[in-house]
Amino acid sequence: MQAAADSGVTFFDTADIYGLGRSESLIGHFLQDRPDRDRFFVATKLGRGPKPGWPANFTRESVFRHTEESLRRLRADVVDLTQTHCIDVEMIRQYGVFDHLADLRRLGKIKAFGASVESMDEALWCIEQEGLASLQIIFNIFRQKPIDVLLDRAKEKGVAIIVRLPLASGLLSGKITRQTTFASTDHRSFNRDGQQFNVGETFAGLPLEAGIDLVDELKRMVPPEMTMASSRCGGAWTSMRSRR
Repeated sequence: MQAAADSGVTFFDTADIYGLGRSESLIGHFLQDRPDRDRFFVATKLGRGPKPGWPANFTRESVFRHTEESLRRLRADVVDLTQTHCIDVEMIRQYGVFDHLADLRRLGKIKAFGASVESMDEALWCIEQEGLASLQIIFNIFRQKPIDVLLDRAKEKGVAIIVRLPLASGLLSGKITRQTTFASTDHRSFNRDGQQFNVGETFAGLPLEAGIDLVDELKRMVPPEMTMASSRCGGAWTSMRSRR
Protein backbone atom coordinates (compact mmCIF):
# COMPACT_ATOMS: atom_id res chain seq x y z
CA MET A 1 0.00 0.00 0.00
CA GLN A 2 2.88 2.38 0.71
CA ALA A 3 4.37 1.61 -2.69
CA ALA A 4 0.96 2.25 -4.26
CA ALA A 5 0.58 5.55 -2.42
CA ASP A 6 4.10 6.60 -3.42
CA SER A 7 3.17 5.86 -7.04
CA GLY A 8 0.11 8.12 -6.86
CA VAL A 9 -2.61 5.55 -6.14
CA THR A 10 -5.44 7.12 -4.14
CA PHE A 11 -8.26 4.59 -4.64
CA PHE A 12 -8.52 1.43 -2.51
CA ASP A 13 -11.26 -1.08 -3.28
CA THR A 14 -11.96 -3.76 -0.69
CA ALA A 15 -14.81 -5.82 0.80
CA ASP A 16 -15.83 -7.14 4.19
CA ILE A 17 -15.44 -10.74 2.93
CA TYR A 18 -11.80 -10.29 1.83
CA GLY A 19 -9.88 -12.19 4.50
CA LEU A 20 -13.04 -12.00 6.65
CA GLY A 21 -12.28 -8.35 7.43
CA ARG A 22 -8.48 -8.53 7.29
CA SER A 23 -8.26 -6.45 4.11
CA GLU A 24 -10.33 -3.64 5.63
CA SER A 25 -8.27 -3.78 8.81
CA LEU A 26 -5.00 -3.49 6.90
CA ILE A 27 -6.29 -0.50 4.95
CA GLY A 28 -7.58 1.13 8.13
CA HIS A 29 -4.22 0.66 9.84
CA PHE A 30 -2.36 2.06 6.84
CA LEU A 31 -4.53 5.17 6.56
CA GLN A 32 -4.90 5.90 10.26
CA ASP A 33 -3.37 9.23 11.33
CA ARG A 34 -1.92 9.95 7.88
CA PRO A 35 -1.76 13.71 7.36
CA ASP A 36 -2.83 13.14 3.75
CA ARG A 37 -5.73 10.83 4.64
CA ASP A 38 -8.25 12.97 2.77
CA ARG A 39 -6.62 12.30 -0.60
CA PHE A 40 -7.51 8.59 -0.41
CA PHE A 41 -10.86 7.22 -1.52
CA VAL A 42 -11.91 3.91 0.09
CA ALA A 43 -14.62 1.72 -1.41
CA THR A 44 -15.84 -1.42 0.32
CA LYS A 45 -18.56 -3.99 -0.31
CA LEU A 46 -21.06 -5.99 1.70
CA GLY A 47 -23.45 -8.88 1.26
CA ARG A 48 -21.27 -11.99 1.00
CA GLY A 49 -20.12 -12.42 4.59
CA PRO A 50 -20.74 -15.77 6.34
CA LYS A 51 -22.61 -14.24 9.31
CA PRO A 52 -25.56 -14.38 9.22
CA GLY A 53 -25.13 -15.46 5.58
CA TRP A 54 -27.34 -15.50 2.53
CA PRO A 55 -30.07 -14.13 2.41
CA ALA A 56 -30.14 -12.79 5.98
CA ASN A 57 -27.25 -10.49 5.05
CA PHE A 58 -29.68 -8.30 3.13
CA THR A 59 -32.00 -7.24 5.96
CA ARG A 60 -31.82 -3.68 7.20
CA GLU A 61 -30.37 -4.88 10.51
CA SER A 62 -27.59 -6.85 8.79
CA VAL A 63 -26.72 -4.10 6.31
CA PHE A 64 -26.43 -1.58 9.14
CA ARG A 65 -24.40 -3.96 11.32
CA HIS A 66 -22.02 -4.91 8.53
CA THR A 67 -21.49 -1.23 7.74
CA GLU A 68 -20.64 -0.46 11.38
CA GLU A 69 -18.19 -3.39 11.40
CA SER A 70 -16.53 -2.10 8.23
CA LEU A 71 -16.24 1.38 9.74
CA ARG A 72 -14.57 -0.07 12.83
CA ARG A 73 -12.06 -2.06 10.79
CA LEU A 74 -11.37 0.88 8.46
CA ARG A 75 -10.96 3.14 11.51
CA ALA A 76 -13.24 5.67 9.86
CA ASP A 77 -16.35 7.64 10.75
CA VAL A 78 -17.73 7.38 7.23
CA VAL A 79 -17.09 5.16 4.19
CA ASP A 80 -16.55 6.91 0.87
CA LEU A 81 -18.40 4.21 -1.07
CA THR A 82 -20.23 1.02 -0.08
CA GLN A 83 -21.18 -1.43 -2.83
CA THR A 84 -23.42 -4.45 -2.94
CA HIS A 85 -21.12 -7.42 -3.52
CA CYS A 86 -22.50 -9.36 -6.49
CA ILE A 87 -25.93 -9.71 -4.90
CA ASP A 88 -28.65 -11.16 -7.08
CA VAL A 89 -30.93 -8.41 -8.37
CA GLU A 90 -34.02 -10.18 -7.04
CA MET A 91 -32.50 -10.19 -3.55
CA ILE A 92 -31.70 -6.48 -3.79
CA ARG A 93 -35.27 -5.79 -4.81
CA GLN A 94 -36.93 -8.14 -2.33
CA TYR A 95 -34.98 -6.92 0.69
CA GLY A 96 -34.76 -3.25 -0.29
CA VAL A 97 -30.97 -3.23 -0.01
CA PHE A 98 -30.53 0.07 -1.87
CA ASP A 99 -33.11 1.64 0.45
CA HIS A 100 -31.02 0.54 3.44
CA LEU A 101 -27.91 2.03 1.86
CA ALA A 102 -29.74 5.27 1.09
CA ASP A 103 -30.68 5.47 4.77
CA LEU A 104 -27.05 4.93 5.76
CA ARG A 105 -26.07 7.75 3.43
CA ARG A 106 -28.64 10.06 5.02
CA LEU A 107 -27.28 9.13 8.46
CA GLY A 108 -23.77 10.06 7.37
CA LYS A 109 -22.35 6.54 7.67
CA ILE A 110 -21.52 6.30 3.96
CA LYS A 111 -21.00 9.03 1.38
CA ALA A 112 -22.31 7.04 -1.57
CA PHE A 113 -23.47 3.58 -2.56
CA GLY A 114 -23.01 1.48 -5.66
CA ALA A 115 -23.16 -2.08 -6.97
CA SER A 116 -20.58 -4.63 -7.97
CA VAL A 117 -22.22 -6.95 -10.51
CA GLU A 118 -21.48 -10.10 -12.48
CA SER A 119 -23.66 -9.72 -15.57
CA MET A 120 -24.70 -7.01 -18.00
CA ASP A 121 -28.37 -7.61 -17.16
CA GLU A 122 -27.62 -6.87 -13.49
CA ALA A 123 -25.70 -3.75 -14.47
CA LEU A 124 -28.52 -2.42 -16.64
CA TRP A 125 -31.05 -2.91 -13.85
CA CYS A 126 -28.88 -1.38 -11.15
CA ILE A 127 -27.97 1.68 -13.19
CA GLU A 128 -31.63 2.74 -13.29
CA GLN A 129 -32.03 2.68 -9.51
CA GLU A 130 -32.38 5.95 -7.66
CA GLY A 131 -29.25 7.19 -5.92
CA LEU A 132 -26.76 4.71 -7.40
CA ALA A 133 -23.34 6.34 -7.60
CA SER A 134 -21.22 3.62 -9.17
CA LEU A 135 -21.15 0.31 -10.99
CA GLN A 136 -18.28 -2.14 -10.75
CA ILE A 137 -18.25 -4.51 -13.71
CA ILE A 138 -15.85 -6.79 -15.58
CA PHE A 139 -14.29 -4.89 -18.46
CA ASN A 140 -11.13 -5.70 -20.39
CA ILE A 141 -10.04 -6.34 -23.95
CA PHE A 142 -11.71 -9.78 -23.82
CA ARG A 143 -14.97 -8.47 -22.30
CA GLN A 144 -15.98 -5.33 -24.17
CA LYS A 145 -19.77 -5.50 -24.14
CA PRO A 146 -20.04 -2.52 -21.75
CA ILE A 147 -18.77 -0.28 -24.56
CA ASP A 148 -21.88 -0.94 -26.63
CA VAL A 149 -24.63 -1.24 -24.03
CA LEU A 150 -23.57 0.37 -20.75
CA LEU A 151 -21.00 3.17 -20.84
CA ASP A 152 -23.12 5.77 -22.62
CA ARG A 153 -26.02 5.12 -20.25
CA ALA A 154 -23.71 5.40 -17.26
CA LYS A 155 -22.52 8.76 -18.55
CA GLU A 156 -26.11 9.94 -19.01
CA LYS A 157 -27.00 8.88 -15.47
CA GLY A 158 -23.83 10.27 -13.90
CA VAL A 159 -22.90 6.81 -12.62
CA ALA A 160 -19.19 6.08 -12.21
CA ILE A 161 -17.72 2.92 -13.71
CA ILE A 162 -15.20 0.93 -11.66
CA VAL A 163 -13.48 -1.70 -13.77
CA ARG A 164 -13.20 -5.22 -12.40
CA LEU A 165 -10.56 -7.63 -13.70
CA PRO A 166 -8.88 -5.21 -16.13
CA LEU A 167 -6.09 -7.78 -16.54
CA ALA A 168 -8.42 -10.81 -16.75
CA SER A 169 -7.15 -12.55 -13.60
CA GLY A 170 -3.57 -11.75 -14.57
CA LEU A 171 -3.85 -13.16 -18.07
CA LEU A 172 -3.36 -9.73 -19.65
CA SER A 173 -0.23 -9.13 -17.59
CA GLY A 174 1.53 -11.29 -20.16
CA LYS A 175 3.28 -13.23 -17.41
CA ILE A 176 1.09 -16.36 -17.38
CA THR A 177 2.27 -19.26 -19.53
CA ARG A 178 1.18 -22.86 -20.06
CA GLN A 179 3.67 -23.82 -17.36
CA THR A 180 2.16 -21.47 -14.76
CA THR A 181 0.53 -23.24 -11.79
CA PHE A 182 -1.89 -21.89 -9.21
CA ALA A 183 -2.61 -22.89 -5.62
CA SER A 184 -5.61 -25.13 -5.06
CA THR A 185 -7.28 -22.27 -3.17
CA ASP A 186 -6.83 -19.88 -6.12
CA HIS A 187 -9.99 -19.39 -8.22
CA ARG A 188 -7.76 -19.73 -11.28
CA SER A 189 -7.52 -23.38 -10.29
CA PHE A 190 -11.03 -24.21 -9.12
CA ASN A 191 -13.29 -21.90 -11.14
CA ARG A 192 -11.98 -22.14 -14.70
CA ASP A 193 -15.29 -23.52 -15.93
CA GLY A 194 -17.50 -21.56 -13.53
CA GLN A 195 -17.77 -24.38 -11.00
CA GLN A 196 -18.01 -22.03 -7.99
CA PHE A 197 -19.20 -18.66 -9.32
CA ASN A 198 -19.60 -16.67 -12.52
CA VAL A 199 -17.15 -18.01 -15.08
CA GLY A 200 -16.34 -14.48 -16.23
CA GLU A 201 -14.54 -13.93 -12.91
CA THR A 202 -11.74 -16.25 -14.05
CA PHE A 203 -9.68 -15.37 -17.14
CA ALA A 204 -12.68 -13.37 -18.42
CA GLY A 205 -14.45 -16.66 -19.14
CA LEU A 206 -11.84 -17.82 -21.65
CA PRO A 207 -10.21 -21.26 -21.58
CA LEU A 208 -6.71 -20.58 -20.25
CA GLU A 209 -4.91 -22.01 -23.29
CA ALA A 210 -6.98 -19.92 -25.70
CA GLY A 211 -6.37 -16.83 -23.59
CA ILE A 212 -2.61 -17.40 -23.62
CA ASP A 213 -2.67 -17.71 -27.43
CA LEU A 214 -4.53 -14.39 -27.71
CA VAL A 215 -2.16 -12.68 -25.28
CA ASP A 216 0.80 -13.87 -27.34
CA GLU A 217 -0.79 -12.10 -30.32
CA LEU A 218 -1.33 -8.93 -28.29
CA LYS A 219 2.24 -8.86 -27.03
CA ARG A 220 3.42 -8.04 -30.55
CA MET A 221 1.36 -4.82 -30.45
CA VAL A 222 2.85 -3.50 -27.20
CA PRO A 223 5.42 -0.70 -27.64
CA PRO A 224 8.88 -1.83 -26.48
CA GLU A 225 9.00 0.78 -23.72
CA MET A 226 5.73 -0.47 -22.17
CA THR A 227 4.47 -3.56 -20.41
CA MET A 228 1.26 -5.41 -21.18
CA ALA A 229 -0.33 -4.00 -18.04
CA SER A 230 0.59 -0.40 -18.75
CA SER A 231 -0.34 -0.46 -22.42
CA ARG A 232 -3.81 0.07 -23.87
CA CYS A 233 -3.69 -3.55 -25.03
CA GLY A 234 -3.53 -4.95 -21.53
CA GLY A 235 -5.55 -2.41 -19.61
CA ALA A 236 -8.99 -0.89 -19.56
CA TRP A 237 -10.29 2.56 -18.80
CA THR A 238 -11.28 3.05 -15.18
CA SER A 239 -13.06 6.09 -13.83
CA MET A 240 -14.18 6.88 -10.31
CA ARG A 241 -15.70 10.24 -9.69
CA SER A 242 -15.24 11.65 -6.23
CA ARG A 243 -18.58 11.88 -4.42
CA ARG A 244 -17.29 13.89 -1.48
